[in-house]
Amino acid sequence: MVIGSGGLRCVSAFGALQVLQREGIPIDMVVACSGGALCGYWIATGRDDAALGVERFREGWLGTFDNLAYLKILGAVFPRLFGFDPKFGLMKDESVNRALAGYVGDDRFEDLKLPMHYVATDVISGDKVVLSKGKVFDAMRATISIPLVFPPWEVDGRLLMDGAVSNPLPVDVAIREGADIIIAIGYEETLQPGILSGLGLVKQVTNVAINHLLRAQYAFYSLAHHAEIIPIMPDFGTEVGLKDMHLIPHLVEQGAIATEREVPYLLRLLKSSEGASA
Repeated sequence: MVIGSGGLRCVSAFGALQVLQREGIPIDMVVACSGGALCGYWIATGRDDAALGVERFREGWLGTFDNLAYLKILGAVFPRLFGFDPKFGLMKDESVNRALAGYVGDDRFEDLKLPMHYVATDVISGDKVVLSKGKVFDAMRATISIPLVFPPWEVDGRLLMDGAVSNPLPVDVAIREGADIIIAIGYEETLQPGILSGLGLVKQVTNVAINHLLRAQYAFYSLAHHAEIIPIMPDFGTEVGLKDMHLIPHLVEQGAIATEREVPYLLRLLKSSEGASA
C-alpha cells in the first residue's frame, strides 16, 4: 500500500484498511509520505484494529497546529535584526514532537512486522530521500514537516522536509522494492478560488505544483507497466483543512467507499497472481 500526502485527509486510509482487512486482502509492504506516514506506521506494526488507529491518529493530531512561533516569524521577516534559522516553521513543534513520540515510541523500522519506507525531501538539494531504517520517529517527523508550517528535521546529517514536495504519491518506491500489485491512495490538493494573503498565495502555488507532480507521476508509472497500480482517490465533497477534525468520521467513510469500488478488480488480480505462481 502506498499512502500519499494529504494532511488530515490521510486518515481516510484507515477506511481503506478496514475494507481490505474485511476482504482478507493482505498488505505486504507500506510506502508513505507526509500525513500518510501515520496510517502507514499503524499498518506496518501489524495491528488489525483500524478503529483504534483512527482514534490514535485523532489524539496525535489534536492541538498540533495551535502554537505559532512568533520569534521565528520575526526572524523570517527581519533576518538581519532577529537572525534567520533554516529550521523555520510558523508553528512550534514541541506538541507535534510529543504526539509522534507517544504514537511510535522507540520503534525502529527493523522492528516492524512489515517493510516500511517513508519519503522525505532534502531542503538543500531538493532530492527525494527514502527512509527505511533507524528510528521511526525521526523519519516520520521529517516526512510530515510541511514547508513553512513545521521546522525541517535533521536525519543522518541531512535537513529534511515534507515528502510531498518531491514525491506526493511515491509509487516508484514500491516498484523499486519489487511490488507487483500496488494500492495507491492519493489526494489532490484543493485550490482556492480567491487568494487573500501572502501565505495564501504561497499555499496556492505549492498546491498547484503538488497536483501537477502527482498527476505526472501517476500517469508515468501507469504507462510504464512495471506493476499493476490500483488508484484510490477519495472524494470528500468539501475542503478539508488541517484543523477540521470534526470531519474525521466522514473522511474515514469516504476512504472505505473509494476502496469498495476497487475490491472486485483487486480480488481478480490477486486470484490471477496466485494462479500464475502456482
